[in-house]
Amino acid sequence: RGNAFNRQRLLLVVSLALLTGACASAPVTGPDNGVPATATVGSVDTTAGLTTTTTTTAPSTTTSSAPTTTTSLPPVPPATGDVSGFEIITAELGGRSLLLALADTPFLQSRGLMEVASMGALDGMVFVWEDPHSVSFWMKGTLIPLDIGFFNPDGALFLVVSMTPCTSDPCPTYPSEGSVRYALEARPGFFDGVDSGEILTLGNPVVRP
Repeated sequence: RGNAFNRQRLLLVVSLALLTGACASAPVTGPDNGVPATATVGSVDTTAGLTTTTTTTAPSTTTSSAPTTTTSLPPVPPATGDVSGFEIITAELGGRSLLLALADTPFLQSRGLMEVASMGALDGMVFVWEDPHSVSFWMKGTLIPLDIGFFNPDGALFLVVSMTPCTSDPCPTYPSEGSVRYALEARPGFFDGVDSGEILTLGNPVVRP
C-alpha cells in the first residue's frame, strides 16, 4: 500500500507541474501587457506585434489649358466713294503716303473719274504708261473739279494743271507738254506745297477689282 500511495502522489505532482507549465506558456492578451491584440491608428494596422503601413496616394489632377485660337480678321477695304472696278494701291509723294486708284490700261484710262462725285478715302487716281509719251486730258462727263500732276519718265513732277468739269462741247483739253510716265488726278489744292521734281513712287496693291 505504501508504494501505491507514493505512486499516486507522484502522478499528482507531475500533473500539477504540467498544468502549471501550460498556464505559464500561454500568452496573455489585452491592454495589460502593453501589446494590444488589434489596433488601428490612421493608416497603421498592428496585429499580434506585426506592423503594416498602408500609404494611399491621391490621384494627381492635371489642369490643361484650353487651346487658344487667334482669328485674323481680313483688313477692312478703304472707302472708295463712287470709284469702282479699279485696283487700289499705295504710293508716296513728297513724304506723304497716298491711296490711289490705278488706271493702267486704255479701257480704265478712258473711264478715269467720269461720273464720280466722291472719291471716299482715296487721294486720287494715277494713270500709268509703261512707254512714256505726251498725253492730253479733258473733263467731259466729270462731275468734280480736279488738279492733275504730270510726272516725267523718271517719275518726277514737272507740271500741275487745274481742270474744271465740262458740261457741253467743245470741251477744253489739258496737254502734258512733255513725255510722262504718270499722271495723277486729285482734289483741288492737293499739290499745294509739293515741289517740282518730287518723285512719285508706286507701292503695293491694297484692293484688287
